[in-house]
Amino acid sequence: MKPILSFLLLAVLLQGCIGTDREDDPTVGQRIEVSRQQVALQPGQREQLTASYYDQFGIARQLALSWISSNPLVATVDQNGLVQALGAGQSVVKASLGEFMGPLVNVNVITDENGVASVTVAAAKTSLNRGEMIFLTAEVLNIRGEALTGKPVEWFSENAAIVQVDAQGQATVVANGIAAVHAKVNGVKSNSVDLTVGAARSGQFVPAGGYAASGTAMLRTGNGQVILDLGSNFRTSFALGTYIYLANSTNAGNVRSSGLEVAQIRDNGARTFNISAVNPNVGLFDYRYVIILCRPATVTFGYADLN
Repeated sequence: MKPILSFLLLAVLLQGCIGTDREDDPTVGQRIEVSRQQVALQPGQREQLTASYYDQFGIARQLALSWISSNPLVATVDQNGLVQALGAGQSVVKASLGEFMGPLVNVNVITDENGVASVTVAAAKTSLNRGEMIFLTAEVLNIRGEALTGKPVEWFSENAAIVQVDAQGQATVVANGIAAVHAKVNGVKSNSVDLTVGAARSGQFVPAGGYAASGTAMLRTGNGQVILDLGSNFRTSFALGTYIYLANSTNAGNVRSSGLEVAQIRDNGARTFNISAVNPNVGLFDYRYVIILCRPATVTFGYADLN
């Protein structure tokens, strides 16, 4: 390869992951808190949402957040968080700071005052043991906040390999890990509830080097295998070559030289990795951290300290 081409390639890789890397990164993750996670409106009505940003030290910062609606034909949102209902249906509204996303807000626009306006799922407990069974509940309300009874509820597990939910809302644990569950009534989606299962090591991602990283990581054993789960709330920055590692240091150079490369990631959200398939000799307590690494430039985007 000619020298000039080598230089250009290196420049592209570095631009994809420019940042700083420190071993003493903050231990409190940044977050965005919103005033509501479900909103029910009729066409023409408005709802003012508010959102607060807290930095990696847990300090509230007065920063301008961006708002977006997934379905502007149903509901729009301006950059001050004011939601305007337009037509019947559902939309998801969210606030963000750069690539860092806040919780999703379900906006339900209905034309029937007696129709389903909101569905709220709850669990008596969210920490379970393998083989345990619990019943989930779904509160169904109309736009006036009145309870609706007799409505058929559809139940969903976002990871049926860990938790299965039947038509009556009975959740059965089949493996260790993290699984989110939610419900739908007449097409209206509820909030999601994360169920954590089994004796395992878990931690919350915190950002490093000015990048975004948040959500839950769990390292567990199942059927003789070591499994890594990223929760449905997992979010990170992405660049050219973003990878998940297991390591005993947060320093990017040490991660790359002595950590275990698990897989490349390209999307946020729940993920499951079979660590034993990568290295059958890895045990549950061999590594302390789950690392998000920009491999081309050797920069740590974030890490979870497993308890």
